[in-house]
Formats: sequence, C-alpha cells, structure tokens
Amino acid sequence: MKIRALIVFLFSALSLSHAQELFPHVDPASNIPKGVFGIRVFNEGYTEVAQFKSLQSVRFMLGISSKWMLTQSFNFSNHHVRTFPSDFISNDGTIGYHTHGVKKGNKYPYQLANLNFNIKYRFLSIDDEKEHFRMAAYVEMATGNQAHDEAEPSLMGDNSGIGFGMIATKLYKRYAISGSLGGILPQKYYFQENDSSMNVEYGNAITYSLSTGMLCLPLKYKDYKQTNVNVYAEFVGKAYQGAFILNNEKQTDVSSVPALNKGNYVEFRPSVQFIFLSNLRIDLSMGTRLLGRSYVRTSPTYYFTIQRYFYFK
Repeated sequence: MKIRALIVFLFSALSLSHAQELFPHVDPASNIPKGVFGIRVFNEGYTEVAQFKSLQSVRFMLGISSKWMLTQSFNFSNHHVRTFPSDFISNDGTIGYHTHGVKKGNKYPYQLANLNFNIKYRFLSIDDEKEHFRMAAYVEMATGNQAHDEAEPSLMGDNSGIGFGMIATKLYKRYAISGSLGGILPQKYYFQENDSSMNVEYGNAITYSLSTGMLCLPLKYKDYKQTNVNVYAEFVGKAYQGAFILNNEKQTDVSSVPALNKGNYVEFRPSVQFIFLSNLRIDLSMGTRLLGRSYVRTSPTYYFTIQRYFYFK
C-alpha cells in the first residue's frame, strides 16, 4: 500500500506540473506513464437545421512504456446511416437532398459509428527544470462503413482508413505550446444490393493544429488535492480533396455540392479545464469557424470531456 501510494503521489505531482499541456482537442507529444490506464469520454454536439447532432467517443488509454502509448476509441453518433437515403441521388443523377451544400437536418439513429486505434511513439525528450521539449509520431487506424456524405474525412466517427502524423510540444513553467501535422487516407464506401451499387471515394486530407495552454490556478502548489484551472486556445485545420461517386457504375456530378468538393478550413476552439485531485479532468470548450468551413459539422460546436486515470503497481 505504501508503494502504491507513492506511485499515485509521484504521478499526481507529474500531472500537476504538466497540466497546461493536457490539450482538450489535440494530443500533446507527451505520453501517460507506464502502467497507467485512462478512460476519456468525449462529447460533441451541434444543431443542424432542426436536428441536434451528437458524437460520443469512449477512449481507453494505456501507457506501455515511457515512449509508447496506446489508445482505443469507440465512437457513437447520429450523423449517418449504413446506407445512403433513397433520395440522396435524384432520378436525373444529381445529388438530391443538399441545399447549397448544407443538409436539411436528416434524422438518423444513434449507433456505433466506428472504432479507432492509435499508437504514439515519443522519440525526442529534452527535459530541464520546469520546462521540456518533446516530439512524437503517431499512426491510427479506423474501421467502419458509414454512408458518409461529405468529402472531408474523419477517422473519429465518420470514415474508416488510416492516419499518421507528428507532434511537437514545448512546456515552460505555466505555459505550453504544441503543433501537429498529419494526414488521413480514408477507405472508400461501397454498398451493393441486388442490381444497385454505390461507390464513394472520399478525399485524402492534411491535418494541422496549433495549441496553447496556460495554468491559471493554483498560483502556488501546496499539495496534489488542489484544483487546477487551465485555459487553452487551439486552432484546428484541415485541407482535403473532393469526393468521387459512382452510382450503379455511373459517375455522379457533385460540382454543385460544396460538401462533396475539395475544401479547407481553420477552427478556433477555446477551452477551460478543471483537474480535481490530480486525477479527474473536465474540459468545456466551443468551436467556431475562423477560415473556410467544415461541412461535417455546423458552427458553433460544443464540447464536453471527462477523463480519469487508474494506477497499477
């Protein structure tokens, strides 16, 4: 029990000193310590015309070593169905139920959307007193066959495929800054029933982000039971190619549908974060478009995250 208490205390102190790099939307280059298991429940919500759309992600995290970290996410949403609606393509061969690139708020069932597996390797660590610089690389894979009706790919609930990238994070006293650059290679959607078939190839994408964080409270540490308050400003962007659709082996014209054409955007996501007893973490944030727009979700988008760690000998 004394050894376990010491492990908890040491990890708590580590969490406190590095709390301002627990970015709500983009992972830092740091990993959780070896043998620590974490659970994160992430919630995203927005209104699409008259329908409330939501995404919930249940993520399990495990520190394999000081350099390796594994995560497995189960994503649930009411964004899509397994097959496209019958009126997705009109009789004349054009996209039928989009108006100026914005869906009319179709009501879909809430269901398991996809699974996402991520492995991260921290290959550089330069540590000093009250500061460090770290770099990491990651690879992720998602499985699922949702009838995703936008060109923009997302491996967290919308598409299957693979992703990869690099992250660099700098911590200095109460401040942290982190940047990432990555790519997404989505798998195509294919459905066939009797003599009818649908083949959708989604656009490949480049993802990028810039995140900053600052520890606001406490002003001075006395023990690990003190509540931490952190504020963040994150800029999350993506550039993607257009979609290619074959309906019954005939190409569908998508030129008049912005959501199915190539695009790019940058979103601004400010957040406030509370950490209780160095273990229970709650994030509250909102996303709004800064440049361009995403057709995967509308703006503003609201986020709520709760996370907890479990310690083993």
